[in-house]
Amino acid sequence: MSGFEASPGVQVELCAHCRGLFLDRHEIRQLVGGGSLAKATEVVPVSLGDEIGMRCPKCVDPAMQPLRVTGAERVESWQCRSCGGLWLGEGAFFALARSLQASRRPVRFVAPPTPSAAAIVHDGPDLAHSRSRYDQGMGNLIGVPVVLTLSWLFCSTSLGRLFASLVGMPFHELGHAGASWLSSRIAVPLPFFTFWFDDQSVLMGSLVVGVLAWLMFHTHGENNRFMFAVASAVLGAWAIATFLISPTTTLMWQILAGALGEIVFGGFILVAFHFPLPDRFRWDFWRWVALIPGALCFVHAVLLWRTVSADVSQMPWGAAIGAESDGDMNRLVQQFGWSANDLADFYLAIAYACLTALAATYAYAVYRIRP
Repeated sequence: MSGFEASPGVQVELCAHCRGLFLDRHEIRQLVGGGSLAKATEVVPVSLGDEIGMRCPKCVDPAMQPLRVTGAERVESWQCRSCGGLWLGEGAFFALARSLQASRRPVRFVAPPTPSAAAIVHDGPDLAHSRSRYDQGMGNLIGVPVVLTLSWLFCSTSLGRLFASLVGMPFHELGHAGASWLSSRIAVPLPFFTFWFDDQSVLMGSLVVGVLAWLMFHTHGENNRFMFAVASAVLGAWAIATFLISPTTTLMWQILAGALGEIVFGGFILVAFHFPLPDRFRWDFWRWVALIPGALCFVHAVLLWRTVSADVSQMPWGAAIGAESDGDMNRLVQQFGWSANDLADFYLAIAYACLTALAATYAYAVYRIRP
């Protein structure tokens, strides 16, 4: 690899053997400017489990994602999923430049030395799985609104409400467990109840911090600002819940968090649909699977608390297992002094806050995907 000035002041790496060019994230930004890299390239589908042989010259280890450059579709190009760098096969560099110049002020590109090797051609069969982008395609634009609309229609029926309540049960129990984990308490979410310890655990706290640190490390390396911000916020919540909140208040939040889990986790899936998670999770595929239960759970929770806010007799008293007094709402009223109206207003306010966040996220998605 040798240095090559692709544009005045922009130095890239040139392979003397295959005539390919490697541009890191900073060099891409200098060359792209106001142009849209997403509109000039397209991710090439790859099969689940297939090993990708191209390695990033900068990161060395992470495999790169095949990329198709508009105007040079038969030339192999790649993008690193870790650092975001581009490896452009012979001829793809100028095709990319032409595509970018259509949407920005032209930049004078300098031709590399006269090529001597033929372009690398990709003639493989159609592959099964696509690492699709989050900023392209009509599916990304209409996925959430369509599923939310269908969920609302489904939850308007008695059968739909029953089914959605069952779908929401794991979210509910995960809410209880999540609040316990944030306060460094061991918790085990089960199908209809969550078992937790009252005492804090150093092991649990260390595990939570370790997972969040791992998530922050990988998302920072992948330049995934959304998940890095989420992990940072959760880490801050862990510090507050572990060191600043009393055990009594923590217990109250653990109980409150059951119904909160249905709202927050369901809403998070709908928001995260538009953003990547760490690449190894293959969220670009699984987000479509998670979208349905997330939407059902979220819509059912919003409709439930709207109904309860208008008529507190619809409050979900009791518990799925055990005595009626063991129910979350019963305990919050009896042990912590909440009223039914206060609970309804609290959960409805959280639901509306999540709806606002979802609307803002969708507006951003529309802006990002706009032609």
